[in-house]
Amino acid sequence: MAIRAAQGAVFQRLHSPHSDDPIGVELVLHHDVLCSWCYVADARLDYLRDEYGPVLRWSLRPYPLRPENQIPDKKQRAVLARHFRRVAREQEGKGVKPDLWTGQDPPASSVPPLVALEAALPQGAQLQRELLKAMRRAAFLQGINVARRDVQLELASQVGLDVGRFIEQLDDPRLEQDVYEAGEEAEGLGVKGVPALVIGGEWLMQGCRELSEYREVIDKYLRERVAAAQVRTMH
Repeated sequence: MAIRAAQGAVFQRLHSPHSDDPIGVELVLHHDVLCSWCYVADARLDYLRDEYGPVLRWSLRPYPLRPENQIPDKKQRAVLARHFRRVAREQEGKGVKPDLWTGQDPPASSVPPLVALEAALPQGAQLQRELLKAMRRAAFLQGINVARRDVQLELASQVGLDVGRFIEQLDDPRLEQDVYEAGEEAEGLGVKGVPALVIGGEWLMQGCRELSEYREVIDKYLRERVAAAQVRTMH
């Protein structure tokens, strides 16, 4: 069971440490491809990927915010478009447009793009990440429905995935179930929405945070879990 942090803290302690190994602390970002605040959080965390280098290992886990396969109604689309407009006012959201939700081809579900990311993973985490970036650019900047298979295949080709292997994985019926199960597992950790960052399998940061907050909590984790000499290797 997750242990809630004191009021005002920016993370929860999930459980006791299970390893003294300071190298390659794993950070897991639970996310949805079409989540507006995941877009911003991921852009901020990009800075830290370069900053900390091999001290941290990053991975993605799917958390579908729109698991149902149903075109959002007019009211829902207005709310989703408003979220995109809000994100566009953030520094990391420059260029974001609400067209995905105000246009004629809104996605019915956020599960298909998450499945596409899982289908890309066997070809490497870097290519998976490139596909995520390509899908987000298409959805957030161009208003393209990345839940469509033809769009996913085109973007997979553009980022250098072996499309034949990608299609084989995409056609595996187990992947969709894996996406749903990943969401359930996240909720078991105390995740109530995304973005949510789990640090070292122990600390949970909920919601989109400022870059300084992410850095502060990661540094705190490393100070508590890593010998001072090893922490200094980050800088």
